[in-house]
Amino acid sequence: MAAEKPRRTTVADVARLAGVSAMTVSNVLNAPHRVAPPTVQTVRAAIQELGYIPNHAARALSSGRSQVIGLPLYFEEDPEDAENPGLGGFLHGLLGGLVKAAAASGYGVHVTTPTEAGSEIALYEKLIAARQVDAIVVLETMPQDARIEFLSRRRFPFVAFGRTGPEHRQCWVDVDNETSMAGIAAHLRSTGRERAVYLATDSPLPWVHQRQDGFVREFPSAVVRSFGSLDAVAAYVEETGPPDAFVADNDAFAVVAMRTLQQRGITVGQDVAVTGFNDFPFASMLDTPLTTARIPLRDIATSLFDRALREIAGEPDEPGRLVTAPLVVRSSA
Repeated sequence: MAAEKPRRTTVADVARLAGVSAMTVSNVLNAPHRVAPPTVQTVRAAIQELGYIPNHAARALSSGRSQVIGLPLYFEEDPEDAENPGLGGFLHGLLGGLVKAAAASGYGVHVTTPTEAGSEIALYEKLIAARQVDAIVVLETMPQDARIEFLSRRRFPFVAFGRTGPEHRQCWVDVDNETSMAGIAAHLRSTGRERAVYLATDSPLPWVHQRQDGFVREFPSAVVRSFGSLDAVAAYVEETGPPDAFVADNDAFAVVAMRTLQQRGITVGQDVAVTGFNDFPFASMLDTPLTTARIPLRDIATSLFDRALREIAGEPDEPGRLVTAPLVVRSSA
């Protein structure tokens, strides 16, 4: 006699184990923002325990959706590009969090990049025309961002990592750079540091100016210098009389400042404090571990995906979300 084929786990099975309705399980899979967080955790634990796998093909056919969100990325040829120090590690953390959040709701993430001759907007057009994705994640938004303008005109669901203009839907998640950098300034002042030099990235990206504004607001006597490369940072730190603290708006600048000071025989953390921002993986592994602000990438990724689902469902607009990067105090400050 042929062995009986094992029965496929269903939504009803998950609902019974979690003690909720089948509709609640469906909402957790498709629109978790509609469900209370404790219930979402309970349902997802039941899904994991039972090994439930949503039938993506059936859901796609019934909803007319692909069950995929698009994440266009640019991959720099030079990983040491000073305009985006540590960008590879940052994007890896964001992508991992986004994939995990999407998978919990039966979604996939389509990572793609524009061709050498094409633009990001041209890539959007292809994705939309082919119905490959239900929404698009836009990274590093700028004021009057042409990508946001395009997606808004097309009325295609999107979510932005970075703020959108007031004339557009506020479907964004962003780091509260001002508050987070002000926290670094307050920490330095509390430890008796009175003379600070702020090492800024020479870039039009909004986060650069937000971080600088936050620091200067809390530490108005700081000297601000802008740099377009790591070598320029090293040359400045090598030539200047050291202040009480060097405050970098990214971890790469901070590491260069630390190494240059150490080559001069200056003890980082005692003679001069050094701080960064982002908390890339190498920050805790240095001979003098780096004090920095940790961007909570998993939290940001989950918020991006949950907001993408709201946009896909056509729900009313809501304010964007600011996420604070908590201070991580280590030996450098």
